[in-house]
Amino acid sequence: MINKYLLICSLLILSLDSFGQAQNELRIYYGASNSEFLRNEILVGSGSSEIKDLSEFGIKYLKHLNENIALETGVNYHNSTILIKPAFTGVTREVRDENFELVSVPLMVNYTMWKYFFINGGALIDFQITQNSIDSQDGICYVFGIGGQYGIQDFTIFINPNFKKHSLIPFEKSNNHQKLTELGIQIGLGYKF
Repeated sequence: MINKYLLICSLLILSLDSFGQAQNELRIYYGASNSEFLRNEILVGSGSSEIKDLSEFGIKYLKHLNENIALETGVNYHNSTILIKPAFTGVTREVRDENFELVSVPLMVNYTMWKYFFINGGALIDFQITQNSIDSQDGICYVFGIGGQYGIQDFTIFINPNFKKHSLIPFEKSNNHQKLTELGIQIGLGYKF
């Protein structure tokens, strides 16, 4: 059901008409990040979780409104493993791994400075695909990044370090909600048309 809505939203956004002389750009990328599940309060005596090897790949569509400003959207897929360490209850419990998958739809603004640098930021709408022992990350999050880009004719090579805080506004609320927080980097290739 969620995948159906995600596909419809993506197609609607990608089918926007062009503004006069403005260019469109399609970017593909791969990324990795240092990530943690953070809570507002530390729970003494509770179990813990650790996220390992978070990687992402995706496609971005940039709708250039003028020479410096573009609207940015697309689809992003996160994949990693979560190491679950149960709380000590007097009985030894086994540490286990769980697969973690998340699909995000970015709604961002991209501002180019001095031709080779840009800043981007905005919101992500997250949909967690897997069921895990952690709180659901479904919700709205924010992202902020800085980056460098180099154009060769219609192609662009870019690097985009960024910070993301997931589940800022969770779709399912819980007490002391775990929130995936990432400090990562994306590397990719774009094509202007």
